[in-house]
Amino acid sequence: MATSILIGNGINRLSNAGVSWEQILRQLVVESESAKELEYVKDKPFALLYEEILLSRTTRTGTVDDMGAKRKIASLVTTLCPNEYHKRLISAPVNHILTTNYDYTLEHASTAVFKSMNLQTETKYSLFRRWTTGQSQVWHVHGEANVPNTITLGYDQYCGYLQKLRTYATAERNGEKGSPFKRGELDFDANADSKYGWLDVFFRDDIHIVGLGLDFTEIDIWWALTYKGRLARRGFAVGKTCFHDWHTGPIADVGLAKRSLLEALGVEVRSADCTDGFGPAYDAFLSTLSIIQSAPVRPSTSWASRSEV
Repeated sequence: MATSILIGNGINRLSNAGVSWEQILRQLVVESESAKELEYVKDKPFALLYEEILLSRTTRTGTVDDMGAKRKIASLVTTLCPNEYHKRLISAPVNHILTTNYDYTLEHASTAVFKSMNLQTETKYSLFRRWTTGQSQVWHVHGEANVPNTITLGYDQYCGYLQKLRTYATAERNGEKGSPFKRGELDFDANADSKYGWLDVFFRDDIHIVGLGLDFTEIDIWWALTYKGRLARRGFAVGKTCFHDWHTGPIADVGLAKRSLLEALGVEVRSADCTDGFGPAYDAFLSTLSIIQSAPVRPSTSWASRSEV
């Protein structure tokens, strides 16, 4: 089974100039001129805090300045530069890298030319949004900085995106629309004419989730994990999923709850205490990637022969 990666903002924070989501949202809060919002930033889910910021702006301006906020976020993340871990990851023997990040640090870390190769035109969502560089396909599953309208942050866009993902995964059984993985076409990325999305990669491949906190408001990722677990129960040849739970010190109750949920969904949780820094954890993970040999793709069970999932 091929191996792919889902990576979050943790890799960016290994740089001295790494920007955290809290910093980005605090900047938006400061611009909204609301001391009350600033006081409770840490206690609010980021997707809902984003909606609150927009609505607080609405009461003063009369319009929801969604694009203004997204352009601000895009300007912040485009200042990020690749570090040694980006360079090692983009040169690893992995064909597909899924990322929730909006920046292009992975693309810029590559020594090869990178270019946008979206498999279908999208103006707001990012099921097909990818860049190619060398041997790797980099999928920006939550949008990208150069197209601010695609940046997925607020609850409204998360819900719309989830609707699109589920429609794609449960489309008509024998037609050309929908997921090729669900049709039993596991070599979709070997066919130049195939229209596939990151969900197909996520379902088919062994996925390693790294540097991603998996906030519960990231409902698209949690749904993908749930649906993959359901497919496995139905006999589909899905890949394994491994969540690298890197933490500092004792695991808080919310972390234990998250681990319990992931394991119930069939996800392997690999825990490591990174009190002395996260660099060694990335070193060990990347060293493992360097010796991965992708196995031949297993035959799948087409969903035409299975009950609705």
